[in-house]
Amino acid sequence: MNKLRRCKGKYNIYENGKWNSMEFELGYFHEWGMNYEEFCDSGPGNYSVAIVELPDGRIVMPVADDIVFLDLITE
Repeated sequence: MNKLRRCKGKYNIYENGKWNSMEFELGYFHEWGMNYEEFCDSGPGNYSVAIVELPDGRIVMPVADDIVFLDLITE
């Protein structure tokens, strides 16, 4: 099994009727995924997300450009 890469960043969460941006200092990147937002006039818009596990076990999906990897790839 490959070692999960450490990362930090931010993700959006919908709480109390509005979107809030939350930052995390440590997460474990699992893989890339896709999400979408529905637009009334033009249908869904797709975008890339990272699937990240936080230290407390929660899974979040930050937009691809909202994460930073903390460790270098060594082969």
